[in-house]
Amino acid sequence: MTGAGARADAADHLVRERRGAAEWLVLNRPARRNALTVELVRDLADAVAQAGADPEVRALVVTGAPPVFCAGGDLTALSAVAERGARAVTDAVYGQFQRLVRLLRDVPVPVLAAVNGPALGAGLDLALACDLRYASRTASFASSWINAGLVPGMGGAHLLTRTVGSTRANEMVLTGRAVPPDEAYAWGLVNEVLAPEQLEERVTEVTGELAKLSLAALSSSKASLRRALSSEFDHELAVLGAVQGGLLTGQEFRDAMARFRKKS
Repeated sequence: MTGAGARADAADHLVRERRGAAEWLVLNRPARRNALTVELVRDLADAVAQAGADPEVRALVVTGAPPVFCAGGDLTALSAVAERGARAVTDAVYGQFQRLVRLLRDVPVPVLAAVNGPALGAGLDLALACDLRYASRTASFASSWINAGLVPGMGGAHLLTRTVGSTRANEMVLTGRAVPPDEAYAWGLVNEVLAPEQLEERVTEVTGELAKLSLAALSSSKASLRRALSSEFDHELAVLGAVQGGLLTGQEFRDAMARFRKKS
């Protein structure tokens, strides 16, 4: 996945690699299935902001170290935040996770998700926050928050409804059912499904095509598309910050964590 131009942050949980005019951002916690911690989300958001301000960057790609795109939030790390109380959880959701979602929306260049494995919970929300999604046949998609007694805290229910319609979004959010890649494509959840060995090549091809287009026109077009959901989405994120704070500090989440620890 990484080459000579790759660079990792101090914690090595995020790898950044420039490929032509595209900046690749690789979640690099394979032992934890690329689960998101507050620190990883903070560094990913910083990387998005920095790349978006670089005039040489014409596209961003978000992916995960194989074999998983992102298995969601790191429950152990989030549980530690929850022990500090609902306000601490709300601050983490607002300050980091939702900052990332807003940056992905507002960054002036297209953001592509190269979904090279399961995208679960917050991983699905992360993919939904991107502008284009390309999936490997090893991918699967699940709004698995419900299994931990939580809501899609990064706006996933809102984005999913906009993407696949209310009936399918209701099924995914309320049941947590995993959707395989071909079904995801039929629903309009992803733009293409590819063989695992073709995914990076295809995404690189798309970013090369985007780099040939007018940056001003791309930025304006993306802004126009995002304005269609911005005001409602910001309200949804504001509500979710408070709701998730209550859920993460509640008994049902503690019970879910106990079950999780027994399986670990």
